[in-house]
Amino acid sequence: MHPVLFRLGSFEVYAYSVFIAIAFVIGTVGLIRQGRHLGLGEEKTVNFAIYTMIAAIVGARILYVVLDISRYLAQPLAIFNLRSGGLSFHGGLAAGAVYGLWYTWRHKMPQGKVADLVAPWLALGYAIARIGCFLNGCCFGRPSELPWALPSVAGDNILRHPTQLYSAAAGLIIFIILWWRRQKTHFDGQLFLEFVFLYGIYRFLLEFFRETDLYVGFLTLGQSVSLVGAAAAFVAIYVWPLGRGK
Repeated sequence: MHPVLFRLGSFEVYAYSVFIAIAFVIGTVGLIRQGRHLGLGEEKTVNFAIYTMIAAIVGARILYVVLDISRYLAQPLAIFNLRSGGLSFHGGLAAGAVYGLWYTWRHKMPQGKVADLVAPWLALGYAIARIGCFLNGCCFGRPSELPWALPSVAGDNILRHPTQLYSAAAGLIIFIILWWRRQKTHFDGQLFLEFVFLYGIYRFLLEFFRETDLYVGFLTLGQSVSLVGAAAAFVAIYVWPLGRGK
């Protein structure tokens, strides 16, 4: 593990933060380039990306803190320490989606089309951010004796499923699928729903290899939320839009 990527004097630069920043920059550049084809102004697109990212980080942190509230009640100042991780993707996705819908409505942007522009870059950004998780030693897997098992927890040499790398690979695969699917959808917003569906299926499967607590029966919280999200996306794609053309 290499949570601190480098130091500038006494200032430590964390790998997790760096890879989040890289994901944001790549996604924003991609949105700007594709947004031009829809006639979206560059300034408006950049503002959308920045403010939606801020909303996503706030939502991701709030959910992460709520899920471990006893720890943060004992150390309330730790709530603001984001340098080395501590974000829930589900919380970030929900908050970012809500804010993005409001922003696009407020600025009269085509909501479904913008959501479809976001979807592939969200998947690619997720893949990049998970590399930061691997270097940081968070979101780690269960102990394993498989040939590719790695020590994936900071300060722990136990060989485990490198679930962070599984996640990075899954994010890249979802990005490729969505990129290929860009011109094959039947209504605006479908590509984003396909991201939610694919992410839900992948995350449900991944949780069997992650070191995490059970929440409902044999399911973790991540599995429960992912199943609900995947089911809702499936219904929205294949049931709700019946009879509706693009």
